[in-house]
Amino acid sequence: MRPTAGTKVGVDTRRESPLARLRHRLACANLVRHLPPGPSRVLDVAGGTGGDALPLVALGHEVTVLDPAGALLECALRDGEGLAGTVHVAQAAAEDVPHLFAGGSFDVVLCHGLLHHVDDRAALLRAVAAPLVAGGLVSVVGPNPDADPLLAAVRGGDPRRALALVGSGRVWVDAVAAALPACTAEQVRADLAGLGARVLGHYGIRCVADLVADGTDPDDLEALELALADRLPHLLTARFFHLVARAA
Repeated sequence: MRPTAGTKVGVDTRRESPLARLRHRLACANLVRHLPPGPSRVLDVAGGTGGDALPLVALGHEVTVLDPAGALLECALRDGEGLAGTVHVAQAAAEDVPHLFAGGSFDVVLCHGLLHHVDDRAALLRAVAAPLVAGGLVSVVGPNPDADPLLAAVRGGDPRRALALVGSGRVWVDAVAAALPACTAEQVRADLAGLGARVLGHYGIRCVADLVADGTDPDDLEALELALADRLPHLLTARFFHLVARAA
């Protein structure tokens, strides 16, 4: 059920890029450090095709993927067939969560790749955490603005653009191919504290993967990422930040 730290986890969703699939596996590996033995009930908010859900389902957990796009949910259901756990789907927006599920319905809520799209992060976190059991876990993943200057300089070879990105208050989001207002790990940590949640772990996802040469052995790269995920200073400039918090 639960791998040890530093162990590869999960299932590939074939329609995504190798870097995206790596992100999902690393997020799963970070989260399982904090899960109790046995199956957990997980709500994946704005979970799309189940990229974050399926690695957890493969480990035997029961995951409900919530998303407004029915076509994406069909993919999640199909890809979840035959795995050790169970996939459920709910077609709805994140703001609808408190109206769909009663308190105590879930042990874990995933809020991955979502907060930088909203104006009121605290309100959204409050909404998605509403159906948690007392002491349940909230997992938040978001693009890290401190990675952008490094990527522009090293991978892009453009120090002028890198300089413009330093402290710009914006972050590049691959999913929409655009720069959006930045949302930092420290800001989210403060938002969680305002809800009475205590951060248990701060991780970096893809600390080096976006910087290495194409053709790098994927297994070696994933092993390195797992080793760096919770180590300073590497996590501070990772492509994504990942916070795992315990709700009140």
